[in-house]
Amino acid sequence: MRVFKAIFSIGATAVLISGCIGGTGSNGDSDSTPEPSPFPTESAKLLSDFEDLSGLIIPSNASDLEIEPKYLEGGRPRYKLRFLTTRGGAEVICTGENIGVYDSDGPPDEEQHDLFDIREADETIAETVECRGSHPTNGRVQRTVVVLFPKDGLKKKDGEPDGKDSAIVYAYSVMWPSR
Repeated sequence: MRVFKAIFSIGATAVLISGCIGGTGSNGDSDSTPEPSPFPTESAKLLSDFEDLSGLIIPSNASDLEIEPKYLEGGRPRYKLRFLTTRGGAEVICTGENIGVYDSDGPPDEEQHDLFDIREADETIAETVECRGSHPTNGRVQRTVVVLFPKDGLKKKDGEPDGKDSAIVYAYSVMWPSR
């Protein structure tokens, strides 16, 4: 019986100690979210990761690509992109599955300015198109794209759309927390 008490006492002490070391946050909750891996530094890998998360395709004629990755609470990825393309290139990113397209004449609205930190002056924008929707197979992933068509980028003199019109694209993709 003494051997059992000694083993039980040692085992109980080990359980108490292991409960105090690692595996818990400062408030005693279990830390079930592992630390995410750092984002890659090369643009091609970041672009590939954005496409994998969002289900959207960046057009092959995209130029001046800027990607801003960030981990949100719980290690959820969020990407913001900006690139230059043509109207035809903008159609590539806005024709993804489960994405709606919304046209508006003139500059982006205040919400679009805030979400994307749009740099272009409103008076230089002829048309704004917003494309948004959830990922077709993962409803936790939300995608929003804003396409700006600058007044001086219209190729036809009559102002009618042309596939070669200049376009400035802002894209955003984020994974929402699981419920």
